[in-house]
Amino acid sequence: MKHVSLVVLLFFILQTLVYAQLSVLNFQGDSGFQHDSKDEAKRMIEILGEKNGWDVVYVDNTNREDFTDLPKYDVLVFNNNCGTDSSVFSKREQIALQEYIRTGGGFVGIHCAGAIWKEEVKFQKWYERLIGTRLVAHPEVQWARLTVENELHLATAHLPHEWFIEDEWHCFSSNPRGKVNVLISLDEDSYKADDKLKMGDHPFTWYQYFEGGRSFFTSLGHTKSTYQNADFQRMIEQGIRWAAGQSEKETEVNSYGLILDLDANQQVEVDEDQRVYQWTNQVKGFSAQDFVTNDYGVRLSKPKSGRPLLKTNVPEINGHNAVSFLEDELINMQEDAFDYLITGSGYTWFTVIKPYETQAPDGETEFGMYRLKDVNSFMGNLKNSGNYEGLWGCLDDDLTVWCGSRSGVTFGRFDENNPKLSGPKLEADKFYIVAARMGAGIDTVDIELFVNDSQAHSSVKYPVNIHANPSKLAIGTERDATNHPGSESFDGEIARFLIYERPLTDDELSDVTQYLSEKYHIDLE
Repeated sequence: MKHVSLVVLLFFILQTLVYAQLSVLNFQGDSGFQHDSKDEAKRMIEILGEKNGWDVVYVDNTNREDFTDLPKYDVLVFNNNCGTDSSVFSKREQIALQEYIRTGGGFVGIHCAGAIWKEEVKFQKWYERLIGTRLVAHPEVQWARLTVENELHLATAHLPHEWFIEDEWHCFSSNPRGKVNVLISLDEDSYKADDKLKMGDHPFTWYQYFEGGRSFFTSLGHTKSTYQNADFQRMIEQGIRWAAGQSEKETEVNSYGLILDLDANQQVEVDEDQRVYQWTNQVKGFSAQDFVTNDYGVRLSKPKSGRPLLKTNVPEINGHNAVSFLEDELINMQEDAFDYLITGSGYTWFTVIKPYETQAPDGETEFGMYRLKDVNSFMGNLKNSGNYEGLWGCLDDDLTVWCGSRSGVTFGRFDENNPKLSGPKLEADKFYIVAARMGAGIDTVDIELFVNDSQAHSSVKYPVNIHANPSKLAIGTERDATNHPGSESFDGEIARFLIYERPLTDDELSDVTQYLSEKYHIDLE
């Protein structure tokens, strides 16, 4: 028995070492409908706090002074608190909540936290964006089937693909998909409700990076039994950890915040000539999955001419595959999948890339268009009109590598709203690890460029525009170039392309760089 006790003790010590202690505000200040499960919801967060050694502070309508000192908390849990009759928040509390989120705070909303309806108009709109939508109506409580769409996230990794539970099945004022990252959706064929209470596509649990902070929301949580459900408790526990910014390394590359992994070794669909017509994201559950070719427009006259070539077993990168681009591109058709990267969440991207000599830098493309000087892009999601908001990675004609984000505020190709961040001049026909990191936040953040090193080669200040609205993400060019194919294309090879929806820490960035170096035999600086 002594040995068993020692093992248990060591387990809890290790858990404490893996996860730092958190300070959690368990908030149930409300106005309106009172759930029978409210006390059970309060107790659940207390139990999770006891289990994990968290410092949990409870706030309701009787001790609201604690609500205005938000920076001391790692996570705010709005715990099944409704606002259906009148305003919940004073003006001072509204400002405090907004400042908390905008300075990197973590938020978890449970069930009726999505039914806070009576706030001042401007704050009400902001709060509904923080949640992702607004709860509107529901049928009676009944059993239904949930589908776990993302099985890799901390909050859902423990769940079965199909999860049956008894709860209240709200419909929403708008479908949040496209604005948030959906984790779990509701199967509307699994329960009874009037058609007006159904949405067709029906997300039910999601997360998002919002104005510099992190927001996790689930519409589950009406019944006492839900709060007693071990799977639900685990989901909320891990949702709180995610909102606090805690992570686990689940794969060779850190999967926390990874939204795109294009690996030339996997799920590359080719035709009989080894020409790529589809390259699939290895991160399952994220909205952007398949990158496909543009076999339309001007290319109807030359079928398959926009398809890059798959090269297999490339010796110089340890026998891995690479996709070769020459005035070619692959496009993901999800228009808004990557928008939030430049409106507050920040990003980190990596690519294992080999440039060729820029072909005919002053000449015509094979489609009769002229190449644009010094804009040979290996990726981008710039809008195809207006002021071209989005992110991109490029080479000058002499193979000087550069990157940037464009805010959409001004049109100038390179100005304070659209900085060009230049790195070193690369050698033709040699593989490199190129990476960029943009900070989180809604004011001015840093963008940094890295080449074969986890120390930044250069950096620039960038003013974030929260209203920026980029377009589809393209690989092999700076945008969906239907009107000028090849004019701003990359000539070279890509073996791997990763995007994180957050700025990695210095240690994390170093770890991923080291992993790519070892896997692809690329010497670091």
